[in-house]
Amino acid sequence: MKKTAFISCGLLLFSVFTNNALSQQTNSNEDYSAFLPEMRAFNSMFDPSAKNKSMLTNGGMELSSSLALPDTPVKTQLKPYVKIIQGPGGNLALRIFKPANARAVVLEIHGGGWSSGFAALSDGFNDEMAVKCKVAVVSVDYRLAPDYPFPACVYDCQAAARWLVHNAGKEFGTEKLFLSGGSSGGHLIALTTLFIRDSLHAIDKVKGVNLMYGMFDLSRTPSSRKVTDSTPIINKKLFEEVFDLVFHGWSIEQKQDPRYSPLYADLHNLPPAFFTIGTADPLVDDTYFMESRWRLAGNKTFLATYPESPHAFNEYPLQMGMAANDKIFKWIVARSGN
Repeated sequence: MKKTAFISCGLLLFSVFTNNALSQQTNSNEDYSAFLPEMRAFNSMFDPSAKNKSMLTNGGMELSSSLALPDTPVKTQLKPYVKIIQGPGGNLALRIFKPANARAVVLEIHGGGWSSGFAALSDGFNDEMAVKCKVAVVSVDYRLAPDYPFPACVYDCQAAARWLVHNAGKEFGTEKLFLSGGSSGGHLIALTTLFIRDSLHAIDKVKGVNLMYGMFDLSRTPSSRKVTDSTPIINKKLFEEVFDLVFHGWSIEQKQDPRYSPLYADLHNLPPAFFTIGTADPLVDDTYFMESRWRLAGNKTFLATYPESPHAFNEYPLQMGMAANDKIFKWIVARSGN
């Protein structure tokens, strides 16, 4: 009897392990070595000795905002337009790319450390996604800290999600939704996904969630704590100043609140998620931990990892970045037919 029970328990554990393994897809069998010389040259461009103004000063904030502006307007295949909806703080602008006969609608949230950036900065990526995936893309111009303290941005993204859930059919001819965001935008997308499930009760409309190098634990994972002055894109100074700007005075308990750190939330009954991360990104642990929790909660995942690639590497004209974006777009196309 004991032997039978032991065997049954073993078979149950094996079944759970097997089902969990089958719920994850990866790009681990793909060879990116041909792209590494270009990536190494790109990483070497970042000078750890450069003295930049602090973001905690007015001059530093102005410099940060000016650096976000493109040198020349992004040339897009589709012409974006702006729709104004009512948000919790007044008018909320949605920047939209709309192809003919859209197969689905993507709610996109831009990055920028909750304190900089705007929807138009994602024009290149959003236009390409709209054309290649044949989806409408709706990007949110949410309120930014410190002028509008966190979590004002969370509430704006929720308002955009609510509007889409109720209006996607008549505005775009489809109720199929995807959510997409990178960096702090990935963090906001994860929170918005939970809002759609728990408050809007419309998670069945969401066919997939694209989470690019997001921060999912505001109390900071080991890799983000080990960021150095020589880390490309996000160095130690920038990381710590952004956190001081946005979350000054927050306790560890506040930062680990599931309402703000989705890594600690209940992740059951969520759509398939596509995770993108570079191994040189200080947020690599956030992606590994979140992908694992998303999958262990019974959801399907795709984990795409890129060697020696820094934060937001797919926003630059690099071979590695173009390969990463192509994989994301193909996943959306495959999911939008479901």
